[in-house]
Formats: sequence, C-alpha cells, structure tokens
Amino acid sequence: MELSDVDTDNQPLLGFQSNHFDNDNSINNPDTNTSISDVDVSENDSSKTSDAEEFSFRGLDRRKKMVFLIIGMVNFCACTCFSLLAPFFPAEATKKGVSTTVVGLIFSCFEFWIFVTSPIFGYFLTRIGAKFTFISGIMVCGSCSVLFGILDKCPPNEVFIAMCFACRTVEALGCSAFVTASFAIIAHEFPNNVATVFGSLETFTGIGMMVGPPIGGALYELGGYGLPFWTMGTILITCGFVSFIYMPGQDEGAKTFKGSVLRLLKSPLVVVCCFTVFCSSFALGFLDPTLANHLEVFNLSSLYVGLIFLCAPGIYGFTAPLWGYLGDAKDWTAGMMIIGLFFSGIAYLLLGPAPFLPFLPFTLWLTIVTLCCFGLFFGCSLIPTFTGILTGAKQLGLDESLDTFGMVSGLFNSSFSLGAFVGPSIGGLLQDHFGFGWAASSCGFLYLATTLVVILFRFTSKQGFNKPPPTG
Repeated sequence: MELSDVDTDNQPLLGFQSNHFDNDNSINNPDTNTSISDVDVSENDSSKTSDAEEFSFRGLDRRKKMVFLIIGMVNFCACTCFSLLAPFFPAEATKKGVSTTVVGLIFSCFEFWIFVTSPIFGYFLTRIGAKFTFISGIMVCGSCSVLFGILDKCPPNEVFIAMCFACRTVEALGCSAFVTASFAIIAHEFPNNVATVFGSLETFTGIGMMVGPPIGGALYELGGYGLPFWTMGTILITCGFVSFIYMPGQDEGAKTFKGSVLRLLKSPLVVVCCFTVFCSSFALGFLDPTLANHLEVFNLSSLYVGLIFLCAPGIYGFTAPLWGYLGDAKDWTAGMMIIGLFFSGIAYLLLGPAPFLPFLPFTLWLTIVTLCCFGLFFGCSLIPTFTGILTGAKQLGLDESLDTFGMVSGLFNSSFSLGAFVGPSIGGLLQDHFGFGWAASSCGFLYLATTLVVILFRFTSKQGFNKPPPTG
C-alpha cells in the first residue's frame, strides 16, 4: 500500500504520535472483519472533501496555527526586506558609477540564483532537514541585508559592483532555501488544503511586497542608505530566532529517495503547470522595467506611479486566499488555470493597448483597471499550479512524503524565479525595439498560447488533472 493511500489526518504529523487506532473500537473489534487499510482509504476520501470545505484558521490545532503564523510572518518580513531597495538603490548605485544596465543585472541575478538552486535544495531537503533549511535560509537573508547596508562605504565602480553581486547572490541562496522549505512544510502539514493555505500565505507575501518600497523610502529619508537594510535585516534575523524556538520539528521519516526533479518532468501535467508558473511570473516581472516609462505621458508624481505599481500585486495578495479555497473545495485546478490565463492575456492586450486594436484609448483609467484585472486573474492562474504539480507527482507514483514535497516545491520555486528573471530582461528589450504596445501584446500572446496548451492537455490527456485513485 502506498503512503498516498493512507489518511494523512490519522498519521503522526511531523513527529507527533497519534492514538487514533488505540481508541477506535470498531477497528480493534474482530467481529467487524474490517481492515485498517480499508478504513483509512474510505476516511481519506471523505476527509479530503470535508477538510477543504470546512478549513478555517480557528479550527486548526495549536501546532498547525504555529506553522501558519511563522511562515506568514517570515513571508511578510522577507518580502519587505527584498523590495525595500527599489526607491533609492538605483540612484545610490549611479553615484558609484554603475550603469542602469548593471543595476538591472544586480536586481535580476537574485531571481537567477533562486532558479538554479531551488531544485537542489528541494532534492536534498530531507537530508539537510526541513526546519534547519528554513531557519538557516532566513538567517542568511537577514545577515546579507545587514551587510548590504554598508556597501555605500565601498570604493566605486568595480569593487562596489562585485560586492553587490556577491551579497545578492548569497542572499538569493538563503531565499531559495527558506522558500523551498516553507512550501514543502505547507504541503506536509496541510496535505488536503495545500491551495487554500498557499493562497492565504500569499497575502502576507503580497502585503510585504507592497509596503517594502514605501518603508524603504521612509527609512532612507530618515537615516540614509544603511538604515533600511539594518532595520529590516535585524527584524528578519529576529524572525529566524523566533522560528528556531517555536517552529515544530519535522518527522522526515526514512530518507529514501525514489525520485528526482528530472523524474517529475516526465509528467506532462508537471510540465504544463511549470510552464504556466513561468508565464505568470514572466508577465509580472515584465512590468518592473517598462511600466514607469509607459506612464510618463501622464506626468504623474513618483508617489502616484508607485501606487499604480501596487495595483496588480495588491489585488493578487488579497484575492489569493479565495482562489486557494476554490482550488481545494471545488477541485477546479484546470478550469481556474484556463480562466486565469485567458483573462490575464486579454488584460495585457488592453494594457498597451495593442497596436492592432486602434479603437482602444490610451487613458490612465484603462491602465489602472487593466492592472487590477491582471492582479485578480494572476492568482487564478498561479495558485492552482502547486496542486497541479503535486497531482503530477502522484500520477508518477511518488509517495506523499516530505521528500516528494521538497522536490515539488523546489521545482515550483525554480519555475517562478526563471520567469521573474527572464521577464524584466526580455520586457525591457522588447520595449526598446518595438514600443510598450507590442511588448505588452507579446505577454498577452504568451498567456493566450499557454491557455491553448492547457486546454489541449485537459481534453487530450488520459490522466489530465485527475488525481490517481487510491490503491490498497
């Protein structure tokens, strides 16, 4: 019998023992002629539905509440720390003789190294230890943030550039470690509500990304270059100590490895979901180097431009829990991906607006409404993909173990970071050569092409998005 066939709610959760079978007289009674495996399978079918429908934070036990709150706290503080340098670092780097192109590379190298290392951390997660990987990643990120706050003392040009790249690279390794571990812990602690919990925690991520730039700008005005990094870096290190004390340990079981990231990619469903993740993060990253220049015609202040930038991530952060609930309670993985991809593609065609739609006006209100719509449907397409990759792993016969969850989370994180790395690079290039209208339209075409791929896979694949039936 596979581990996936057993009711996870009746198993020892990450190291805590359960006396369920000792207290269940119907199982211990030989007259019932019922095996434990039979009971587990039937309970598993019903518990998945009830858990998804009745999931609430208040209904969680103390252990699960602690895991949820710690990961949410770390997501918020880390994303605030990562995004706070946007308002002032480019100007400070210019003073050191750094070109705009190199500044862009300093930003994008962060995502590149996450893309490279996430599958590695995912594969070795149970060997290193999920809790250790999570906490050490947080501590590395916080320490690098503090160190980044003294780089203004470096000599200009080559030395400053080299230290920026080194610091951002090490910080990316820490981010890759704790994010990969957090996704795996979520899947292991909440196996029947992965999308719901993932979507809820994305609210902390979205809020952190929203408040990071204004907090960074305010602290910079208050105390200069170093204060934003020292403040948020210290807070993030404190989060690491809190996690060390209160984060429950993980029962990683026997360290047997039955798969790898390459094996996961043998599943067509996994490939389709990873491509969807890449497409979504590509489109989101596309806005970073292009949107501000696109809005120059309206003569807006920096404050208003910053608020417009918050439209998409803000709407995404607050609607992600809804999409997560629908993904778990209704099992609409394929439908949500199709709807989210299609309408996100339409939003990008309106954002330019597309040159082949001359009847659409280029107005500020249309731009804002389009960005809000994109933020709404971005979550609809992205949130179900993590569950889709998990389903693909199950179709390959991989167990529901922390080892599998680690590989799945590493692959998801890598796919997202690849899009976040390529999006700004290709977006700026397309805008320089073809203008914002055609550049945004290319993102729309990518979304619509991905929609077609998901539709074709949904109706032509034998397994599709269906979870494999339990065996026992």
